[in-house]
Amino acid sequence: MEAYQLKYFFKDLIELSIKYPGDPGFGIGCSELLEAMMLRQETFINRIMGDNSGDFNEYRLNGAGLKMHWKVERTTGAEFDTFKCYISGDQVRQYADFVVQAKELIRKRGHNHR
Repeated sequence: MEAYQLKYFFKDLIELSIKYPGDPGFGIGCSELLEAMMLRQETFINRIMGDNSGDFNEYRLNGAGLKMHWKVERTTGAEFDTFKCYISGDQVRQYADFVVQAKELIRKRGHNHR
């Protein structure tokens, strides 16, 4: 995994959240991620890439109940580490179309956690 790959993944995730907004009154599913990528992109990406915990971390995509759980899998001798994630939270029903599309994007990019 390289920084540019994460940037493109998050860009595509944000675009999906704009194309598939939540139920009326809920806005876009990645409003917090959009802010992070616009204002603190390098810090945000570096935090992910530098994580050595091996545990899943929680990120609230919309600053509320729509969450992305992520971790970095480090493999000794591997050329690149692997970014894994999944979408969950108590607002997945309000963002149902986005969640379906996001899961497909995660699977296509090889970021699925299972």
